[in-house]
Amino acid sequence: MASATPSASSVTLRWRAVGKDAPDPLAFGTPDEEEEIRKKLDHDESCKLLPEAPQLTIQWHDLALRVVANNTEKVILHDANGVAQPGELLAIMGPSGAGKSSLLDCLSGRNENVEGSILVNGVQTSTQKLRKLVAYAMQDEMFHSTLTVKEHLWFQARLRLGQISKKQCQDRVNAVIQELGLTRCRDTLIGGWMLRGISGGEKKRLAFASEILTNPAVLFVDEPTSGLDSCMARAVVQQLKQLATKRTVVTAIHQPSSEVYALFDRLYLLAEGATVFEGPASEAVTHFASLGLPCPQFMNPADHFMEQLVVLERATDNEGLARVQRLKDAWKQQKSSTWVTKIPGYLVDIVVYEVEREEDFGYNYETSLPLWGQAEVLAHRNALRLARDPMAFRLQVLQTLIFSFLLGLIYFQLEVDQKGIRNFSGAFFYIVTDQVYSASMPAIISVPVELPIVYRELDVGLYHIGAWFLAKNLCELPSQIVLPILNLVPIYFLIFGIFGSPGSLVFIQMLILLVAMNSACVAFGYAVSCICRRVDIAPIVGNIVIMPLLLLGGMFVDPERVPAMFRWLQLVTPFKRSGVYTNDRT
Repeated sequence: MASATPSASSVTLRWRAVGKDAPDPLAFGTPDEEEEIRKKLDHDESCKLLPEAPQLTIQWHDLALRVVANNTEKVILHDANGVAQPGELLAIMGPSGAGKSSLLDCLSGRNENVEGSILVNGVQTSTQKLRKLVAYAMQDEMFHSTLTVKEHLWFQARLRLGQISKKQCQDRVNAVIQELGLTRCRDTLIGGWMLRGISGGEKKRLAFASEILTNPAVLFVDEPTSGLDSCMARAVVQQLKQLATKRTVVTAIHQPSSEVYALFDRLYLLAEGATVFEGPASEAVTHFASLGLPCPQFMNPADHFMEQLVVLERATDNEGLARVQRLKDAWKQQKSSTWVTKIPGYLVDIVVYEVEREEDFGYNYETSLPLWGQAEVLAHRNALRLARDPMAFRLQVLQTLIFSFLLGLIYFQLEVDQKGIRNFSGAFFYIVTDQVYSASMPAIISVPVELPIVYRELDVGLYHIGAWFLAKNLCELPSQIVLPILNLVPIYFLIFGIFGSPGSLVFIQMLILLVAMNSACVAFGYAVSCICRRVDIAPIVGNIVIMPLLLLGGMFVDPERVPAMFRWLQLVTPFKRSGVYTNDRT
């Protein structure tokens, strides 16, 4: 084990890459990787891409959060007071439903309905400014499974850091990979429920890496150890403690092990939405003992706190309610001791930090790249994902060819007479119907799967929704052209024959028509999926909309016999506009 630990100087090199002092040595890479970093730092000063984050102290005083559900007001937070300081790892603990995640949302500026005061270095700060200074790693990490760790961070850096050079972007990605100990898995697929990839702990660290690309002054982390075993949970919290060396780190955690609990510098306990303790983690046991609630010997302090703070049932657990109320009342008498005063010098640090990030690196909360630049990065990411997972496109090609040859053989070499014309109308109707379903259904199903990641990235301002839509259409455009060609060619020559075809002009017209139909149906699929957002409901809604348009296309019913209340649908149905409808009397 000793041989696997790099020297202190090698760790220092890693941390020089991100403008930090070296922490305790950790085994992050091989000797060859150490030498590569050493050479890079000796000849390249671009690793220090971002200005050093200011030292920010966040205070909150008398925070209250209320929500109304079913005409009933529910209190989520009340009398919440505390402070988070740089250089310390603050853990927010409490039973389920105590308000831990809600408190993080309020402190990070994600919830604007909060009452009370939130101060940064002693000064009241707006929600917009607060969101510029903080980063938030949520509990459920979301990644595109077919990207590697390095590729994910590359695209995140391109979107977050603005119009910097690709070399600078790559340098920042490499520095963050080293800082978070992701060197060994940098070229491994992230993976998902159907694709094997990196471990759960590595995914947690990758989520942290995504957020610290911009070198935020404050990092909030929600439930970093959920779903991890005790060993991996300890490694993840150790990583957070290192990140807290020169920034403010706040994490919400449910019930850590004793080893994890020992890593916390400060502890913030919540019960029923109110503060019951805030201070050094080492003093929490003493505080509870002073209230007649001593921690038994050899018992995990975190387990002891949870036992004292939990209320099993408000209607019947009178003892639990009384105990929690006693803890609340006791802490109210001590809350003023955690309140600090304004430090004007720190305000200069914040202003300089914001100006440097915006002027030198084009970074701001809303967008870091122009619309076309965002679309270019997203299109590159989508194309890479499609190339890594070609099964869906291959199945679409197979489906198209099977249907084309089957329909072509059924309507093989039609005669040019009245009966043949009617058969041709039926054949073309089925061609269009196939295009509608084969183009719209994949979009209806695939978009809801992708939307959770899209909404999260939109929420942090990585890109504009128009850039996402443009990039997705650019990547889908080849299939919107190729599939109609594969559909039409076999059918066209099987129905008309090689020598009996109407001519190239008719073929081109039909092809343009099918390509336009395909694109329109893909757009229809996007609309339905974005409205429904659920992969199980969206196809049903799609069928509900498609079937009336199919019936009113003019193929099976005379338009004049359609009831007046439904005639307006004939103006929007793609079947009527597709050239399928023919007047049998001509």
